Amino acid sequence: MRAPYLNAIYSVFSYGMKRYAGIPLKPPLPPAINVELTSRCNLLCPECVTGAGLLKRNNDFIDYSLAGKIAAELSGRTLSAWLYFQGEPMLHPRFFDIVSLFRNMRPVISTNGHFLDEENCRMLADSALEKIIIPYDGATPAVYNMYRKGGDHALVSDGIRRLARAIKTGGSKVKIELQLLLHRYNEHEVHEAKAFARSVNAVFRIKSMQVLDSGRAGNWMPSDPGRSRYLQSGGEWKPARSPSRGCFRMWTTAILTVDGDVVPCCYDKYAGHVMGNINDQSFGDIWNGEKYKLFRETVIRNRASIDICSGCPQGRRILFKTKYHLATLTTATLPS
Repeated sequence: MRAPYLNAIYSVFSYGMKRYAGIPLKPPLPPAINVELTSRCNLLCPECVTGAGLLKRNNDFIDYSLAGKIAAELSGRTLSAWLYFQGEPMLHPRFFDIVSLFRNMRPVISTNGHFLDEENCRMLADSALEKIIIPYDGATPAVYNMYRKGGDHALVSDGIRRLARAIKTGGSKVKIELQLLLHRYNEHEVHEAKAFARSVNAVFRIKSMQVLDSGRAGNWMPSDPGRSRYLQSGGEWKPARSPSRGCFRMWTTAILTVDGDVVPCCYDKYAGHVMGNINDQSFGDIWNGEKYKLFRETVIRNRASIDICSGCPQGRRILFKTKYHLATLTTATLPS
């Protein structure tokens, strides 16, 4: 068994010992990481901190040498590298070079699909990527643009077809996954979107939606509460929280921003809980440092006391397969 798999197994074991037996074990380096290639995006999605213009980073793009440092230190331990966080990764001027740095870590990207021209598709198909995730939030332009503000549905659809052809022609093993961010304005197009995914040999997933302010959840939440991260109670919408203690991710994943900050979770979008900076320390020193230890201890003892945990759907599914029946859905009125 290869070292990254052994590392992942021990990560799970160390979490289990702390969570269920109260025995603290030094966690190994995380089996999964997210590396933010850029904090920029070409879209203006209203419930995204980048799209809404709320995200402030010192740098727009991660430095290539910094990405190389991350890859070198975690190589042989990390099982999976997810090369995105808040921005559009394909905007990075050295995108393909950085993907190559993580070639031994089964790299994955999530791209909004607006940069899938012939050359990029050929290079993606030939790259070290294991999977390419693309949001596909509607089968028609009007519905798609309800959330993907500034997006071009036809451009994305054509690009996905182009990518699928490049993968097939080149005999590539790169997988395409289309994700529909489910809300009340697109739930009636789920099956059409799934049919498109099938036509390009892509995996299709429904993803529950997160909003920046739970007070606006009622504007977006779908008809099925089982596929919502928010529940209505007493006329108010609140995050559907889990009563479970702890958080598996604190022992198994970490996020690195374009600035080199290490933050504990994808819910820490503003990097409010910086555990250290990899420009100043090794990742290993940060991961096993006192600040991270204290944070993990607090998560185990009292998750509710941590702001970024307040809206986290810990223990709830956020990705679904399609089970909708068209006859039960109606088209919501699109707001002007």
